[in-house]
Amino acid sequence: MLEYDKRLVEIDEILNYLSKADLEKIPEDVRQAIKENKNNEYVWKYDETKPLKEQDISRDTIILLSYLNMEYLLNEKQKELMEQIHKENEKKVEVQQEQQFQYEDLFKKANNNQNTQNENEEASLTNYKETFFTKLKKYILKFLHIKH
Repeated sequence: MLEYDKRLVEIDEILNYLSKADLEKIPEDVRQAIKENKNNEYVWKYDETKPLKEQDISRDTIILLSYLNMEYLLNEKQKELMEQIHKENEKKVEVQQEQQFQYEDLFKKANNNQNTQNENEEASLTNYKETFFTKLKKYILKFLHIKH
């Protein structure tokens, strides 16, 4: 994530437009960390005439907002629905990747070259895939220096 201090400016500005009840759902230490770590020289304004998806914000800001939404604003039923949607999206990405790699061709080439086969076996044993939200949560907590 590049220029995270600028992303925090965007997040802080957007949070100003939350209802008081929703804003209070986000822990004070998280809100304080956002304010303390944002770039005070960078200026970004939320345009009330446009929906959030039409605002000029970075993908990183969207990711951070998604995390805040998932972690603090959604109720349990909404969280479950969002997790289900994310899992389905991850499955779609995996299927697309599988189609791109064309595993049959990959294994034919690997059988022709013993070294390549050994490398593939080692790589498959070491691959561990965290979910998107697990990675995101770890990164944000590390970034904000918050123990969870």
